[in-house]
Amino acid sequence: MFLLKQIIVVLLGSSMLVACNTPPKRKKPPISAQQLAKRELQKLRPTVKQAPVEPAIAAPPPPAQVNPLKKVNKTGRLPTVTTVTDRALDMGHLSNNDPIELDFEQVPLRQIIDIIADALNLSVVIDPTINSKVTIRTASDKPLTKKDLWPLLQMLLNDAGVSMEKRRGVYYLKKVDRKLPGTIGITPQTLTSSTSPEVLQITPLRYITAQAAQTVINPLIQPKGRIITLPTLNIIGIITTPQYLKRVNKLLHIIDADPFLHRGMRLFRLINSKATEVQAELDKILKAIYNKTPPTYQVIALERINAILVVTPPNSGFNEVATWVEILDERSDESGEQVFIYKVKNLEASKLASTLSSVFKLDKAAEEKQKRQKTQQKAFPTAKNKKDKKPPSSPTPNGSKTVSADLKVTIVADESTNSLLVRASARDYRQLLETIYTLDQVPKEVMINVVLAEVKLTEASQFGIDWQALLRGTHGSIGSNFSVPDANFAASSTSSSDTNNNTASLAGFTGLTLNYLSGGLNAVLNMVASNNEVSILSRPSLLVRNNEEASINIGSSEPFLSGVNTSSTNNQILSNDVQYKDTGITVKVTPRINDDGIINLKIFQELSQLGEPKTTQQLQSFITRKIETSVVVRDGSTIIIGGLIETIERDDQQGIPLLKDIPFIGRMLFSSTDKKRDRTELALIIVPQIVNPEADNRPLVIQFKKRLKLVTQLLNEQQVLVGEWGELPSH
Repeated sequence: MFLLKQIIVVLLGSSMLVACNTPPKRKKPPISAQQLAKRELQKLRPTVKQAPVEPAIAAPPPPAQVNPLKKVNKTGRLPTVTTVTDRALDMGHLSNNDPIELDFEQVPLRQIIDIIADALNLSVVIDPTINSKVTIRTASDKPLTKKDLWPLLQMLLNDAGVSMEKRRGVYYLKKVDRKLPGTIGITPQTLTSSTSPEVLQITPLRYITAQAAQTVINPLIQPKGRIITLPTLNIIGIITTPQYLKRVNKLLHIIDADPFLHRGMRLFRLINSKATEVQAELDKILKAIYNKTPPTYQVIALERINAILVVTPPNSGFNEVATWVEILDERSDESGEQVFIYKVKNLEASKLASTLSSVFKLDKAAEEKQKRQKTQQKAFPTAKNKKDKKPPSSPTPNGSKTVSADLKVTIVADESTNSLLVRASARDYRQLLETIYTLDQVPKEVMINVVLAEVKLTEASQFGIDWQALLRGTHGSIGSNFSVPDANFAASSTSSSDTNNNTASLAGFTGLTLNYLSGGLNAVLNMVASNNEVSILSRPSLLVRNNEEASINIGSSEPFLSGVNTSSTNNQILSNDVQYKDTGITVKVTPRINDDGIINLKIFQELSQLGEPKTTQQLQSFITRKIETSVVVRDGSTIIIGGLIETIERDDQQGIPLLKDIPFIGRMLFSSTDKKRDRTELALIIVPQIVNPEADNRPLVIQFKKRLKLVTQLLNEQQVLVGEWGELPSH
């Protein structure tokens, strides 16, 4: 037992010693945010499912073959030019060893021509106009031979402007302004070795224009030489001596060089910026650095591929230009243009786009001028600019934010989705949204309740309803105008003692307009109906949007004879022209609501009917009564437009029944006819009510249902429904 205890103690001690010798485990370093994000993204990455294999679709039939256009591919070729040289003089009979020395001082050219012609055995005819003088001396140690005389004669004649033409063995010499050179060709080797004093080289150009080559070469060969051009074939003709021609050809080799081979070109493709904008900014940078006009570097914007092409002189390099292009093409979410889509909620996208485009359209010239002014103010600040600070802008009404008018935006309306496509930078789009939110609000609506009544006037009211007498003492206002009709139906406005009442009346039209705001209108029309017969012609109610027109038309389209086509010989009627015209009652109302709940109404009323034929051709006439005015009322106020009086004359026949219908004697003995006149006054009653689509409109719906229940009773009893819409006046 004691031994067992010792063994247990030894084992425990050894285990403790082993634990002390074992180094502690190191903790793992914390996971970085980047590693944690990668781990989470791998967890969230969806598994890719293999798409089901769709059955093969039969290939569509090949399209019908269309006759292809004939290919036009011609490189073009120069016309054939052969070398032409004046025929040299046959000198076979002359001895080459006979020396000839010449020593003349200001001797007439005619005399030298005679001497050389005698030596060469030539027959010449010299024009009298050849009178110039020349000086010739040959070296004694290098005398000329007879074979050298012919080139010498050609050179003298060429310098003196004398042409030589051979006719039947005789040489005719005369003075000319211009003449063809002795040798004409296209091969430089042949022309430069020619013995002619003057040659014409036909030179086709490959890379530069004929005008450009003429500008460079012409000053070098004047006054004796000259250049002729053929721009259509891009060819120049060089007229000069063979010695000068060698130098000109060396110069042409440099001028007419391949620009694609010698000039530097590099295409920079842009990712974030527009090619035109980078071109304009890079041109300014290069002009400021090199200070040359035109600049050494040429920058061309390629808008279709959104790239710029930089062209440089030979061995100029692109390292610095590439650095600036990289700087200008940096990505900027604020300045870079993007395409945004705004879903229009309450307005028409086309109208909203037209309004915004008109406001934010900035003239390019004004934009450049504004940029220059800003640049000058930044580069050259003055004390005056520091002092003259703009005052703080006053707060706008309704708490709306001000928006800069210098926005660069392109707005297009998509009518199918009623959306706006806006191309602008993110900064400009955020400012544009402030204006869009202000305009794209839920519009208010107006319920236009209209009563069109016809009052049959009695003897007491034969001159019309005396609205002022009826309403005397009531809480309302009346305006009337009985002046001579005028062409412009301008509405005048008068105010009553009640500050809440405004009366609009027609200037220049016989009529009466009433704006009645109290609740006694029902009693007023009851008083009218007590002494007069009142009939309702129409009683519509229309819900119209703010600033939109509501139209009511009651009547028919009547045919009428508008013209008669007759023969020019016997005045026989060939054909009649028949047209249709709308007759009846037309009422148009356009409401405009302001923020104070005031309604501005434009009211148009027209009553038209057929009249009697007036012309000899019995063409139809029409009787029209029209009123047009503008009024300002509050919500729920009643407007009455009256005073349109019509007189109708009719024959009233009375007699004994049956006997008055006897032919011939019945009308004379048993009946009588009296002419009567009926006078009626047309009254238009309008009650506008503002309807807010976002508010609770259940009372309005209940009121409208109540009205529908009383329509039948209203039409049957021929009574007027006014005041609180839905109440019937009592007789």
